[in-house]
Amino acid sequence: MALLFLIVYFSILALAIRYKTREVNGRWWFFLRAFFPNWKFFHAVGYAPRLYMRAMATDRSWGPWQLMYPRQTRRWHHLFHNPNVNLELASQNLVEHLVADLNALADGQDARPLVIYQMVENRVRVDLDRQTHDLHPHPHPNGPVVEAFEFELRMELPALAFGDSPRDTQVMLASGPLPR
Repeated sequence: MALLFLIVYFSILALAIRYKTREVNGRWWFFLRAFFPNWKFFHAVGYAPRLYMRAMATDRSWGPWQLMYPRQTRRWHHLFHNPNVNLELASQNLVEHLVADLNALADGQDARPLVIYQMVENRVRVDLDRQTHDLHPHPHPNGPVVEAFEFELRMELPALAFGDSPRDTQVMLASGPLPR
């Protein structure tokens, strides 16, 4: 079955190459992007997309903004087994695809109907659930500890030295409060 899937997959890619365009558009072509990373990461030196999230506790207070997918320290054993870093790289790849799709939107068009927007929102929701479970493994007696969350897509000009704050930050997209 996997062999048949690969044959169909590469046949579709071969047909796509015949169109000779830089980008393949269409709703069904979108699903093929999951197999390829965003190859624009060396396109130019400059602003990099970063996803931030914050949560609202049951007392209606918002927590601080947290960077969702920070660069992880590499270890020698990551050459053989690296599931957590691979998951974060795949999540950051979603963020980069969201930036590309936002840049393709017409001015004033809502991003929420985009499939990639919904995928990023769901990814943030899953990460929030995992963080909440790690902090509070037993259900809270008065209900959930986190009532809502929101995320922001920011374009940051990286710092010159590792560990410093970014030199410049511009908010590209703000989700607004979302129920948990």
